[in-house]
Amino acid sequence: MAKRERVFREIGKVSVNFGSLTFASLVLGTIIRGDYDRMAILWIGGGLAFLFITFGIILLSQGEEK
Repeated sequence: MAKRERVFREIGKVSVNFGSLTFASLVLGTIIRGDYDRMAILWIGGGLAFLFITFGIILLSQGEEK
């Protein structure tokens, strides 16, 4: 596997995991702390998670062997 493909694959994995952790932490933070507007935090968290996961999937597909 070429070095470039390996780098794309590893960055993609990290990005997907980071997106999952971001969504989970913001959802739990919204449930536990009610001080903030819950829907705004959920929308922002969902949007960030969507971006990280989408970016990670794109990088994972670029890092596949041909």
